[in-house]
Amino acid sequence: MKLQLREKKMNLQTIDQGIVSKVGPYADAIVIPADYEQILVSGTPGIDQDGELPADITGQSEQAWENVVRILEAADATVGNIVFIRQWLTNESDVDGYLAVRSRYLNHRPGMMLGVVKALLRPEFLLVLEVVAARPIREP
Repeated sequence: MKLQLREKKMNLQTIDQGIVSKVGPYADAIVIPADYEQILVSGTPGIDQDGELPADITGQSEQAWENVVRILEAADATVGNIVFIRQWLTNESDVDGYLAVRSRYLNHRPGMMLGVVKALLRPEFLLVLEVVAARPIREP
């Protein structure tokens, strides 16, 4: 998989009260300035544009993140614009493999939630990502 890490720096306020830092490398809260637009990325599994789905968590994680990269680029944003991520996995044993892939895509600390659920829309889906990104409002 080809990583596309072209990032634009954002001027966002990170709130750190020492709570979630006990759990993982993310922020307690992010403040999005009034002059920013939000981009809401729907639940995105590790399926490619041809409908192909890797069999393991590493392959599905890489494909899901590549999907997010492509979606954000279409919205004139990058992974550096991500302010919040919801990550849903179906197997607790897949968490470490997923986190290893995620760490290759993120080098900042957005807010996030990672949950393990019983099932997703299709039984073969091992994860789904939901992303909120923010970018400066474009002048008309």
